[in-house]
Amino acid sequence: MLDIPKTLREDFRRVERVDDGSESSGPPTSSPRLVAGDDDCVSRVIEPGAIVCVCNSTYCDSVQDVEVKENQYVTYTSTKKGKRLQRSIGNFSSQPISNEIILTVDITQRYQKIFGFGGAMTDAAALNIRTLSNETQQKLLESYYSDKGSEYVFCRIPIAGTDFSTRPYTYDDVPDDFTLSHFHLAKEDDYKMDYLNKMKSVMSKPGNLKIFTTAWSAPPWMKNTDDIKWGALKFEYYQRYADYICKFLDAYNETGIKMWGITTGNEPFNGIWPFFPFNSMFWSSKTGAIFSANYLAPTLAKAGYNLVYMTLDDQRYGTPWYPKKVFENEKAKKLFSGTAVHWYADTFISPLRLDELHDMYPDKFILMTEACTGSTLFEEHKVILGCWLRGEQYLSDIIESLSHWITGWVDWNLALNKSGGPNWANNFVDAPIIVMPENDEFYKQPMYYALYHVSKFVSPNSTRIGCTGLGTDMSDLVQAIAFSTPENNIVLVLLNKDEKSYDIAIQDKAIPGKHINLQLPAKSFTTLKYKAKT
Repeated sequence: MLDIPKTLREDFRRVERVDDGSESSGPPTSSPRLVAGDDDCVSRVIEPGAIVCVCNSTYCDSVQDVEVKENQYVTYTSTKKGKRLQRSIGNFSSQPISNEIILTVDITQRYQKIFGFGGAMTDAAALNIRTLSNETQQKLLESYYSDKGSEYVFCRIPIAGTDFSTRPYTYDDVPDDFTLSHFHLAKEDDYKMDYLNKMKSVMSKPGNLKIFTTAWSAPPWMKNTDDIKWGALKFEYYQRYADYICKFLDAYNETGIKMWGITTGNEPFNGIWPFFPFNSMFWSSKTGAIFSANYLAPTLAKAGYNLVYMTLDDQRYGTPWYPKKVFENEKAKKLFSGTAVHWYADTFISPLRLDELHDMYPDKFILMTEACTGSTLFEEHKVILGCWLRGEQYLSDIIESLSHWITGWVDWNLALNKSGGPNWANNFVDAPIIVMPENDEFYKQPMYYALYHVSKFVSPNSTRIGCTGLGTDMSDLVQAIAFSTPENNIVLVLLNKDEKSYDIAIQDKAIPGKHINLQLPAKSFTTLKYKAKT
């Protein structure tokens, strides 16, 4: 176990800053100065360019957000070379030092409200967290949900099993149990409910926690295939299945876990394939609308549940046509507040589809509800410790998605083991946090910091605002997005995927004659914050 005394932490800060000085070549900017962080990353080099931050029962890195004065700004920078959220404060300048990149921020151009960010408490996540000591478990949950960490507000909870379980199961696998007399939660639910309550206890604003849920499959005996892996729900079981979901909500509600939202079902397109490898159930746009509007919602409303309903919960290629078909059902159109999408086809499907969906239904939100790396068949290693590229993939997709009306971004498993499981279907993937129970440690990956750079600083109810200046020739290398927060701050998130650094000037239309001059290090994530002009 790592027991990091105060003197070692201080030595680490000094060494880290000296070693990283080589990254800051080029012309001077507006003389930013380093500000001592709260607790620095204790880095472990897996191989050159692959670095994780190690946490245990007594120590975990954290950075406290700071307020800046008028005409000042603060930056937080992470780099492939090893910086993690290095904080600096600088002053506005009267002149842009470089014309290489000039970004213009315009608070009068206002787009969607941001709900927030989060991850999923799957069976696998709960089982992995449970392998750690109570003290280390606490550090892990704080890393995500407390003001010492990412300040997540979302948590996704599956209804019964997924592939990220140790076995395929539902809550009632007794054939033809029409009265649901054999319905019972799994032991994993006890762990998940405990962690959900602990999440609330570490949050500075526990009322902000938004828990939403969905099922991968109904009990097989309710389906036309009698198979947990594929097939559709039989029409004669629509009401019984609604009752089944209500029983799940009742059981969680009894322990103080109240759900914010629900989707009709996870990745409904998977259920049409006879050889699909794990839990799934098909919903067409028509059947999903009928079940949700005529059976599920009335059943849950009668039981006292007032949830936010989302349709699709599948890949971007389902937009805009699937929600459009769902909303042809007037009851369903009135019921559903938004559309849930996943990221797995984002490389191949244009984000302009999200724009189309928003333009059709501007009063309905779009939420990213699942993402992970290491999920394709072509990746030999499902977990790659310290992989910077996967962090880049996360931040790049977050910036792109939020630039096209997405209101929040929810990661998949909160924690996995070094194999990327457990997963009964051997569908192993990567995660922002990897647990190492043999040492009572967990590793924070670059993916963790990619999400942190947004979730920590873009608080719920922030608004995306105008941010222009990156031409198409730069967009593959540098990405940027800007927000106005309820705390009256302007926040920019910047990603440099290039192997070289860039000088950048930022001008805010509301603050004429003033510029922020920065250097974006090679292979870096940067968050910039300053006070909005009132």
